[in-house]
Amino acid sequence: MIKDNKLKKTYIKEALGNRNYLSYRTDLILLKILVSFAVFIATYFIYLDLILSLLIASLVFFIFTLINKINVNKKNEKGREILIKKVKEEYFSSKIEEINQSDFELLIKLFFKNEGYNNFIKKGRNLYLAEKDGYITCIKIFKLYGGIEVEKLDVRSLLTFMGNSNIRNGFLVTTSGLSKDAAELIEKFKDKFEITIIDIEGMYNLADKYNMLPDESFYFKKLCEEKTVAKKDFKENILNIKKVYLYIAASIFFYMTSVWMPENKLVIYISYYFIILTTINILYFLVNKYNIKKVNRG
Repeated sequence: MIKDNKLKKTYIKEALGNRNYLSYRTDLILLKILVSFAVFIATYFIYLDLILSLLIASLVFFIFTLINKINVNKKNEKGREILIKKVKEEYFSSKIEEINQSDFELLIKLFFKNEGYNNFIKKGRNLYLAEKDGYITCIKIFKLYGGIEVEKLDVRSLLTFMGNSNIRNGFLVTTSGLSKDAAELIEKFKDKFEITIIDIEGMYNLADKYNMLPDESFYFKKLCEEKTVAKKDFKENILNIKKVYLYIAASIFFYMTSVWMPENKLVIYISYYFIILTTINILYFLVNKYNIKKVNRG
């Protein structure tokens, strides 16, 4: 099982989306250090008191640490919700794929029964009539595989049946999407027929609404067993052209600080570090850009 700290990283990564986790944490730490150091320098120049400057800078560092912790915890909770929901949806979709057409239709009928529909009558292949509040509704069910979409002919057949039966309201339940022509046909006759599309997400929401899914502990256990935390490449974390501006600002800041405080050798070394990092980033970007152009020409 994944340890809690690794699972927490997974949650935060999910909340960050495309942004890299290590890059996110590095930015937080770097910003905290820069602000604290700036406060230290400003306080020292104003009061010329090293102890007072250290105390105030430490206080700022502590406040930023608390803010960062709150921010990280919020992303942890948000990522947990996103990831658990994703696992639940994937599990639901896999179970829908496994069941046969007959069981699938029984499940859909159960959904509609929970929604208050009764007196189901089968009128054709995958086609049902149901009654609610004295009104008859048409339900057409499609269980499709391999990315096959509901076609215009399928929708035309449904609309024709509804028109001949004098039924205005209908549901089109599908495990896939609608073709462009099918969607346009529904839109064309929207004033005459009210067709509601229930896709796989809609089915999941109904299953979740009526507590037809396993409890959260089941998915949490599944996540712990299957989820792995990917190790990010050094290039994604450090060699990132978007960070150059931050590196340049840091190198200038620490270099100017070293000029004001020549006795502090550590500051100038930090400045050199960011200057080198900036240079490497720019060179890496230029070489990578050259290689891409070379490949495109070839």
